[in-house]
Amino acid sequence: MYTQGTPWYKLCKNEIPENLWSTLCETLNAKKFYTDFHKERDAKFWIAMYKLWIKCKNMTKCDTQSECVELPINIPLEYITCIDTSENLIAVGTSRGVIYFYSITNLQVIDYIVDHMECVQSIKFLRDGTNIICVSCSINNHIYFWDVNTLNLINGTHGKLICTSYSYCYIAMRNRISSEGGIPRRVYEFDTDNILAVGANYDRVLFYTERGYFVNLSLEGDKNDCIYTRAKVPNMRVRQYHIFKPNVITCFGEYGYLGCLVQGQKWRFYNVFSTLYATPTAILVYGHILILGLDSGNVHIFYINDFEKIDFNNITSKKLCLDSSAVISLNIMVNAEEYYLIVGYSKRFYCVKFM
Repeated sequence: MYTQGTPWYKLCKNEIPENLWSTLCETLNAKKFYTDFHKERDAKFWIAMYKLWIKCKNMTKCDTQSECVELPINIPLEYITCIDTSENLIAVGTSRGVIYFYSITNLQVIDYIVDHMECVQSIKFLRDGTNIICVSCSINNHIYFWDVNTLNLINGTHGKLICTSYSYCYIAMRNRISSEGGIPRRVYEFDTDNILAVGANYDRVLFYTERGYFVNLSLEGDKNDCIYTRAKVPNMRVRQYHIFKPNVITCFGEYGYLGCLVQGQKWRFYNVFSTLYATPTAILVYGHILILGLDSGNVHIFYINDFEKIDFNNITSKKLCLDSSAVISLNIMVNAEEYYLIVGYSKRFYCVKFM
């Protein structure tokens, strides 16, 4: 039970839905869960969390400044495939297997480089105590764990999908999901069908399967604590499923449709193409913020009260015109009370600062 804390804690408690605290906390400090800050009565943390919440609520109204970062790509066919962020760090994976590390404080200098040796399809940061670990997954299902401080390869394994949250890392392949990293390794096999998407929320892993099961699972302790629901499978071709905590699954359907499933209840599809005149290629759900990256290169930021009742015809968005190629990734990060959206394209990425 929470005891009487700081006035800023009370403000967060009264205004911010508690199921979003983990999302905000991980952006601010990926080493400690929000309950640890409460035990310490850390007023600075609760102030930062409240400011981030207010910034997100007003993101569609903020002025912006953007900085373009060109990667040192010398091979014509090499391109950016994925980007992840954690606190002040940005990791950029490429089709050649090279992973570049940047600090938000100096984007014109590459801090570190490691080589996966294969096309990297996804990368995630993992904070294990004082260590900063980058987890990379290739198109050949090879997964490597890199120590960002020493650039040493710590470990390697196999898997198709990866996700991280704080010190937790989960790897999925076919119908099996395993925990790696700072907790004892556990393996869970889902009897019904294969896993299509995976996400993490602190010590719980979320995944979605081919037959429409949305599973919320804990692999800690002696028993597997599993909660699941089932939704009717979409009746259209679907690509790129994504899971966002606490309970939102999205996908891209054919003809520019965006699918959204909340708490595993019912898929709802929206004709984004008819509204934005482009096809979505990247998406980020962050609290009540929905950010869509398009094949036109534009980025649209929406504030959504209820993800089960989105009406794109009657809500306005903040439009960012940064590049003319398709958007491949979207990430939010905070450093020194400054708020950024990292937008990735095939040859470069943009750091958009919200004023």
